Amino acid sequence: MSDYQRARTPEHKQERMDAIMAAADWLFARLPYHAITMGTIAEELGWSRTNLYKYAATKEEIFLALHEAKDRAWLEDLVGALKAAKGAEAGGAGSVEDATAPLPVESFARIWAETTDRHVDFLRYQEILIAIIESNVTLERLAAFKRGWADMVAPICDVLAAQCGISADEALNLYLRLLFQAPALLAHFRCTDLTREAMALAGLPPVTGTFVDSYADFVAVCLRAARS
Repeated sequence: MSDYQRARTPEHKQERMDAIMAAADWLFARLPYHAITMGTIAEELGWSRTNLYKYAATKEEIFLALHEAKDRAWLEDLVGALKAAKGAEAGGAGSVEDATAPLPVESFARIWAETTDRHVDFLRYQEILIAIIESNVTLERLAAFKRGWADMVAPICDVLAAQCGISADEALNLYLRLLFQAPALLAHFRCTDLTREAMALAGLPPVTGTFVDSYADFVAVCLRAARS
């Protein structure tokens, strides 16, 4: 990208933004968030910071776009996996009532957890969304993000509402509980080597279990509570 030329069409502008997001994503996989700056992103691209600022005013704008893209990928995978499982269940159903029944709670929860485990990079963005990413973007950009988010979560909320026999508002609240717990569990089960060494030095027991098993248990508890 060192042969930078300013984009003139919407398609070319999107190509530039995709390149910016890819560079920031690559850096975030290797560096802590605070170590990433507009300068390091520009350097990774082989651009000047001046050229980078033509497409994003802050690094938070870039990370907001990354969060949105990864959130969408997770949600689409989640809805697809749950609907596929429902279709397989209905294919072997013995009656119309069986075909419209919710999935077994354990099956639903396991699919949710395993699918989320395929998108753990998204959880790293989710973990810092409210406290950091949303803190340095324009009101207009944040409002557009919130509108897009509402559209993205509607399909998974429909799945949750059908699974638990609850209203749309209740399904949204359930979805948010499931979403907000995932980053914390991931950080617990996949803590850094430094954290593991510190725990050992402090005489604390090592972390046991897996993110998928623990998260599936949490999802199952929430589903049962929602249906009660």
